[in-house]
Amino acid sequence: MEVITYSLRDNQRNSDQYYSDAETFTDEVLFEAEGLVRPLVQEFQAHIRETGKESPRTYEEHMLEFLMLGTLWRIYSSDASGMPDLPGQILTRLAELRQDGGCMKPGIDFLRGVLSTLFLSPDTQDNLCSLLPTMEHFKLLINWLEATGDFNQEVKRLNIWKDFLTSVECKKAGDSLATAITFASWFEMRSEEVLGKYTPNVEKFLRETHPKHLWHEDAIFCGRRRVEYHLNMLGAEIMNRAFRQAFLEAKRKYVLVPGCMRLMGESSCRAHEAELGLVCTGCNQACSINKLTCIAKKYGIKVRLVSHESSISPKESPELASGDRVGIVGVACVTNLIGGGLKLKSFGIPAQCVLLDYCGCNNHWHKDGIPTDINLNQLFKILGIDKKALV
Repeated sequence: MEVITYSLRDNQRNSDQYYSDAETFTDEVLFEAEGLVRPLVQEFQAHIRETGKESPRTYEEHMLEFLMLGTLWRIYSSDASGMPDLPGQILTRLAELRQDGGCMKPGIDFLRGVLSTLFLSPDTQDNLCSLLPTMEHFKLLINWLEATGDFNQEVKRLNIWKDFLTSVECKKAGDSLATAITFASWFEMRSEEVLGKYTPNVEKFLRETHPKHLWHEDAIFCGRRRVEYHLNMLGAEIMNRAFRQAFLEAKRKYVLVPGCMRLMGESSCRAHEAELGLVCTGCNQACSINKLTCIAKKYGIKVRLVSHESSISPKESPELASGDRVGIVGVACVTNLIGGGLKLKSFGIPAQCVLLDYCGCNNHWHKDGIPTDINLNQLFKILGIDKKALV
């Protein structure tokens, strides 16, 4: 199997070992954070309760946000410092318009590709450099992330941290940002030691293939660094833990899978429109989506093929807007996980996620497309389905 950037299988028959490693590593990160960031995160939680900005979240979720802050700072702060105001404002507006979709999307994507390459400096080589940890620089970073259009949910979370840090005295705010950067530096080093075997070709992709994405709207998305893959792997485990109980209590459950899991291409697939996406019609018995659909149906779980995440919202779906609790298992490429999980959380939808074992869609990663797959053991563990169903 061709490994484009990552593979959870690490030359093994399946990705069982990856999920064991991810679980153990998450425990290690939480232990490391205990003395370094817990007091600050608890202050942040108290601030949220006092201001009533949102419903309470778990300590683990906020710890992930704090680590995300430091990681994005280390990667993108230099780019953020060089973004001119006007192009940044234009890119932010284009990103907002793109979320509405419609006939303008191709034109918007073309403009975003050009402007992103010109003004967002998506240099993926070893240029990690942090601005001094000040609130002014934090605001520059948030503005840059917002302009890319690829970090919408992350920006929402970071803006709440910005409000909190603005409320404390200047030195404490700077010290807090410095702590986030220090934590992220440790995480990058340690995650490469533990999870690096699952992301063997990221640097090769960035060096040899990513330049072809310049001038295209996915230049930032496909230019994610290795540590961002590891951060999303950690995020998947943390969010699965945080949302687990609410998901189990949901009356109805859906598994949402991406189009890249189809054995045949989009033009040959006979799936038809239904609530929350497309329904497999079983046109090919060897197709992963067909196999998954048949097994899930025995347990009253619906499988839907989703072409774009914009269709997953209460505004677009009567099922999600009905008021009855619906639980969703989202299957996604590693680089989509944190943003997707945060989006579902913002809608009040209890979600779990399963990672694609490897990437391969022809939209971003492979010119011809490679049918992707998942670990069914992990999916059925999340759904509470007996492994005998796999036989």
